[in-house]
Amino acid sequence: MKLFKLSLAAIVAAGALTSVASAASLEEAIKNVDVSGYARYRFDSKKTTTVAGQNTANAHRFTSDIDFKAALDDNFFGVIGFRYDSVDASGERAGAQTNVGVNDDGFGEYGQTFNVRQFYLGYTAGNTTVQAGRQVLGTFFTDDMVGTGIKVLNSDISGLTLAAIAFDNLQGNDGDMSTRDLVIGSNGSIEHVYDRNLYGVAAIGSYDPVSFQVWYAALDSVAQLYALDVTLGANLGGADLSLQAQYAGSAMWANNARGQGTTSQQVNVPNNPANNVVNVYTPGAVVPLDDAQFLAVKAGAKAFGFDGSVGYVNINTQGSGASLISLEDQGAFITAGEDLLDYTKVGADQSIYFVTAGYTFADKVRVGADYVGARLDNDRAVNNYTDAYEAVARVDYKYSKKLNFKTWYSYIDRDNNENDAKHLRFEARYNF
Repeated sequence: MKLFKLSLAAIVAAGALTSVASAASLEEAIKNVDVSGYARYRFDSKKTTTVAGQNTANAHRFTSDIDFKAALDDNFFGVIGFRYDSVDASGERAGAQTNVGVNDDGFGEYGQTFNVRQFYLGYTAGNTTVQAGRQVLGTFFTDDMVGTGIKVLNSDISGLTLAAIAFDNLQGNDGDMSTRDLVIGSNGSIEHVYDRNLYGVAAIGSYDPVSFQVWYAALDSVAQLYALDVTLGANLGGADLSLQAQYAGSAMWANNARGQGTTSQQVNVPNNPANNVVNVYTPGAVVPLDDAQFLAVKAGAKAFGFDGSVGYVNINTQGSGASLISLEDQGAFITAGEDLLDYTKVGADQSIYFVTAGYTFADKVRVGADYVGARLDNDRAVNNYTDAYEAVARVDYKYSKKLNFKTWYSYIDRDNNENDAKHLRFEARYNF
């Protein structure tokens, strides 16, 4: 949205962007600054039960992403984005993370509690846009992961967008990337999966009533990822109907990886007279890697306040090792539930089915439920179970176009009493 009165933070952001190209005065930049993002509060209560006992954790989380986009000169634009993210352990003052300063590790994915999340320069010529710098990847295989690189978008063909990306310095400490602890390379290396470069191309089209996406990405020396998504939509008798199908997979370049490993100090090492202490890295256990294929279909309907969907997902691993379908979080893949499904580190063949249903009152309050069932065809998963299900109850309240509240309760049951889980979340979110 366009803002004509800006806060001090916006003025500082605009000033930083004008210094990038030295092409627009501060006054002109302020008049052409768009601000977008969100502020969000979450309360999570989690309880996990295993044969060894129970673990309960309650936490408050405060998150805000704010992006400032300034139009510069000659079709240039700049974006700088700030992120604040902290977690306070509920009832534990010592666990608070709302500090900002030296030795501030923050929470989750971005290091410090307050930091610069995006910083890039863009250029638009006709129907082509080039963005270079630190930015959200925006691929089919990721959710909100950021990296440093180049993104090119072209829409010369009506209804079709072509994209190309090249990124390094991927956001490796993202908690939604289950492969982040895998180490590749020679035995002496501590290079992780996320230390490799990511390249990709895509075609994204929409020709009523069909929309589609075709993606290919290569994570250097680790894996090739590919995905095809086709959605058909129609309106019949006041009912919105949709049918979505996806086919995807991974072709692993690496035959194996290793676990995180450990680093320790050794004293009295010969030929090291300076301090007589060196750090020694001990590799973790070998983790075999294999190809995998993903097939999913989803049918949905929405009419007269009711909405529902049914779907099926099949994951087929090609050997006895681990693999991945999505690089970070669930990406743009068909999914359901909240906590059961994970496409970022697949260790077994899986057959998954799900049903969702809901009703919306007065376009404001939606009450709904999800049911997800999963069967693992062997015991190569991290948890030693073969069947599991997740049941989710939801209530969403759309207070206004920008302010929304939601709460849900998830219960996961795995056979063999392995990692049954309960998760309650309340969330308030304001979108700028």
